Amino acid sequence: MDLDIGKPKIDLREQPTISCESCGGIFFKEVVILKRVSKLLTATPRDTDVPFPTYMCEKCGHVNNDFNPFYEEQSDDK
Repeated sequence: MDLDIGKPKIDLREQPTISCESCGGIFFKEVVILKRVSKLLTATPRDTDVPFPTYMCEKCGHVNNDFNPFYEEQSDDK
């Protein structure tokens, strides 16, 4: 049984390379953003730490906005 039927063949060499918004670097390392949720919000005996994996530029340490789950683009209305 051939499981590749209907799967698109993607050549990653032809896809755009993501670069750092700050320095233009193309190498990233996986890091974790930790959020602490109050026990009052979770109804648990202790505060809860919640990890969010993301990527940080290896060269300058910047986290691209697209990688940051907590980034909110500023609108001109404010």
